Amino acid sequence: MDSEGGIGRVLHTEEFQSASIADLFEESRDRLFRYALSLCKTVDRADDLMQETFLRALRHSQTLERMNGFQRDAWLKRVLRNRFFDEERSRKRTNAAVVEMIRHARRPTDISGFVQFDEILDRVPERFRDVLEQRYRLGMNSSEIGRELGIPAATVRSHLHQAIGWLRAEMVKTTR
Repeated sequence: MDSEGGIGRVLHTEEFQSASIADLFEESRDRLFRYALSLCKTVDRADDLMQETFLRALRHSQTLERMNGFQRDAWLKRVLRNRFFDEERSRKRTNAAVVEMIRHARRPTDISGFVQFDEILDRVPERFRDVLEQRYRLGMNSSEIGRELGIPAATVRSHLHQAIGWLRAEMVKTTR
């Protein structure tokens, strides 16, 4: 103990914050992982949720230091739950946009103003094309695509998000 009233008040360095988060991780890892798994039903997604939750905890370590154990546990569960539902909403919006685009692409070509799905896909930047085809033509999930392409599942999801944004912009251009 020091004259300032405790080591926790004096050492607010990144090293101390990282150590606090590491301790918090060790204390709540199993319980939080089971909770994540109960929400998303896949180990890969549960791992991603855990990682994102603890990254957020690292960013908010000073806030967490002021909380008691029950409050920290509730905070972690709430962050994990919110992140899960954010991803679910995003996934549903993305799927809806792609389904709508495919629905338009399947219509006969004599309808002016619509471009066939293959034509749009040919214009998609190369780094997104494989990911889009594997996800929406082959029905693969981000983990499977990641293994196939040798990239992390989170990167696959990021590329899908960017590709959908690009496709939306392309749809706006082609419908004008």
